[in-house]
Amino acid sequence: MTQLLEHDILLHRSLGPFARTEHRRALPPGSTLLLYTDGLVERRGHDMDAAVAQLIALLARQGHRPPDELLHRTSNRLAHPAPEDDIVLLAVRTPTIPHS
Repeated sequence: MTQLLEHDILLHRSLGPFARTEHRRALPPGSTLLLYTDGLVERRGHDMDAAVAQLIALLARQGHRPPDELLHRTSNRLAHPAPEDDIVLLAVRTPTIPHS
């Protein structure tokens, strides 16, 4: 499991047009890339780093599940029942290579 820490200014129309940097990472067959908005891990009065650590632990245990199930479990376990911010999750699974 690898946490991708590199990013530029995040997307939002009020942030203006900023230059963006492209990052690339090779994903082995069968890998899952999970992208999420801050609404999943950010809450007033709570440590966001602890919430990200909780997400990483959940992915370490559940990351092998089908993407739709992974997204469902992630949102059910981490999202606040009445979130103050939008929550968007996107899971991308790279195809596995069949053994011949």
